Amino acid sequence: MTKASAQRMTSLAVLSAGLLCSSAAFATVVYDNSSTEVLRTYSPGSGIEFGDEVFLAGTDRTITEFRFETFISANANGNETAQVILRLNNGAQLGPNRIAPGTELARSPVFALGTQIKDAPETHVWAGLSVPVASNHLTWSVVLNGIDSGEQIGLDLPNPPTPTIGSSYDDFWQNNAGTWQTMLIDAGTTPANFAARITAVPEPSTIALGGFGALTLLGYLGLRKRQA
Repeated sequence: MTKASAQRMTSLAVLSAGLLCSSAAFATVVYDNSSTEVLRTYSPGSGIEFGDEVFLAGTDRTITEFRFETFISANANGNETAQVILRLNNGAQLGPNRIAPGTELARSPVFALGTQIKDAPETHVWAGLSVPVASNHLTWSVVLNGIDSGEQIGLDLPNPPTPTIGSSYDDFWQNNAGTWQTMLIDAGTTPANFAARITAVPEPSTIALGGFGALTLLGYLGLRKRQA
């Protein structure tokens, strides 16, 4: 093998590794309902799973990062925790167009709330994910624990409440003793679109195909150079 051929092979290997292993470079925001202004905070209480059914924009369907916001009052005693769950909507059919959350896609570790700031919105980042979603929507939910009497702890409702990327129903899901139900806030006058942002990348096969195309092009250019 000539020195030039070896250099081309090294370049191809480096490019291939970069394309196949650095999928973060392909990441896009597929849902965004974050805001610097908070309309209010909502929580049904300790130990109850509740959350939002969201529709993802674009075509990227492997979730790599999830962000959401909570509010915790200044009088919180420090034992408050949260856990996030991502679910497919493939459970019981409750109406012509509403299917309850079902299969669990991923569950975060339990983490402490109020570790950064109190009496203001706090953003939590669940990163390093690789969660494929088969459809264009899912339900993200949270379980809050350690909410004592007189404490105000819950998910933030941004102002304005309309997502800037993707979309969401104006109700939310709540698991009541094992049964999922759709719920409203203020009888529906306040859209129940909790503050969150979802980042995703294309399917691995799509990234690999792009890498193969780039490798093929470089190989062709190398062949043209040898023939010249």
